[in-house]
Amino acid sequence: MKNLANYISISRIILSPFLLFTEPLSLGFFIIFIFCGISDVLDGYVARNYGLKSDFGAILDSFADIVFCSCFLLSLLSILNLSYLMILWLICIFLIKLISLAVGFKKFNQFPFIHTYLNKITGAFLILLPFILLLSNSNLILVILFMMATFAALEEMLIIITNKNLNLDCKSIFEK
Repeated sequence: MKNLANYISISRIILSPFLLFTEPLSLGFFIIFIFCGISDVLDGYVARNYGLKSDFGAILDSFADIVFCSCFLLSLLSILNLSYLMILWLICIFLIKLISLAVGFKKFNQFPFIHTYLNKITGAFLILLPFILLLSNSNLILVILFMMATFAALEEMLIIITNKNLNLDCKSIFEK
């Protein structure tokens, strides 16, 4: 029982790559996607409510999120109609996140996966994206998502650069 939250995170890491082998927005895609989405909520709930929180579990959860989001976005590339500018924008967001991780690791000797409100809102929008795409495949949806992800990544970077101590549960740049 003491590793239950970690096992839930590990299940997301194991299942996420299967998204790459399913047809986007198919029944198989949604079964895997929904299971991974539920596991993302469930691992944190179990850890917090059963006293199973750990630094390793927080890092494992963040790594599972990265694997899930990467596999999820890669699986949708064939249906997203991304322009070169949007691909470049997505790469920039990824680079901001990588730079933040590198700076945070150098500064704090650990990977700073910070759970800000903007990161959570962006994650929620990502979870809703396949359902929204069923209704409309407009690039406006992606522009809104990319804007939110950009602001979240920049906020996270500013928190890492400006704070003397690492607080993984920092909710925003305005929180001290």
